[in-house]
Amino acid sequence: MPRIKNIHYIHFDTIDSTNTWTKKNASTLDPNQLTCVTALEQTAGRGSFGRKWISPKGQNIYATLFFCVPLGCPYLNNIGQILSLSCVTVLKKKGFHPQIKWPNDLLLSGKKVAGILCETTLFDDTIGIVLGIGINVNMQQDYLDMIDQPATSLSQLSGQTWTLEQIIEPILKEFIKDLEILETHGFKPFLSAYEGLLSSKGKAISCHDGIHTFKGICHSINSDGRLNLLLPDGQMKILSAGEIRPG
Repeated sequence: MPRIKNIHYIHFDTIDSTNTWTKKNASTLDPNQLTCVTALEQTAGRGSFGRKWISPKGQNIYATLFFCVPLGCPYLNNIGQILSLSCVTVLKKKGFHPQIKWPNDLLLSGKKVAGILCETTLFDDTIGIVLGIGINVNMQQDYLDMIDQPATSLSQLSGQTWTLEQIIEPILKEFIKDLEILETHGFKPFLSAYEGLLSSKGKAISCHDGIHTFKGICHSINSDGRLNLLLPDGQMKILSAGEIRPG
């Protein structure tokens, strides 16, 4: 049986950021279940590296998942990657063909459709996982044009409007199953599928880790989910985090 059996929903019409609220209120949330904090609108949504997350009202999924893992958890860096795979599974069933931009952005037709931001908060004997996910569901072109990189939405590609529940509820169920596998067996069962979905595999990329920028060929994924970047001098650079761009 999965360790997490229940999903508890907390919903806001408007909030600054589901991740910010969850981090502030983590100590009040049940560590033994999956809490899903959602909002119709975010006034200060944020992505990786502090970027603003465009969050128009009622168009997209803005959600943060909260649960706890043990101190010293060996798969901490893989949790966001696992959620990206859960999303891929669900989107494929709905007729889409997503790819993953390492470590955990989702692309459709080469454009960003979802992003995942994993943060943590420490307790005495556990780590609280604050796992934000934004998915462009019914986002219209005028808002997509405001994003700082090529972006799309499920409705733009499919020509239909989706209810947000149609997308988020099966993703949560899939994620609970995938998290159970991760906790039991580590990242290894997911490695082949994850690497096969890499949008930049074999391509020239640059990767900025917040301090340095490295250029090379996206070679492969390490057994623990880190990126193997083949440098021009033939050395292999192993990256734990970073923002990937072409060339």
